[in-house]
Amino acid sequence: MKRAGAARFPWREAWPGPARTDDGHAWTTGDCWLYCRRAGVRVLWVGSVHTPAATGDLYACGACIAEIASRVRTQVIARDTAV
Repeated sequence: MKRAGAARFPWREAWPGPARTDDGHAWTTGDCWLYCRRAGVRVLWVGSVHTPAATGDLYACGACIAEIASRVRTQVIARDTAV
């Protein structure tokens, strides 16, 4: 099913799916730093976190990465639709 505005923004139809544990990326077992905060799950490094006191590596599980991807997609679509 095509979304409204797909003709105006064709990249929407090609938006990649979220990361999955069998997608060839460097998944490891560890703690998810995001929404679920589960320990001992498959996680992927998603970037560095900078705080006033230190810099650390941010890891997230597939479900939390999917949540971030959904939020970013919603924001991008809203921004592009408002134009």
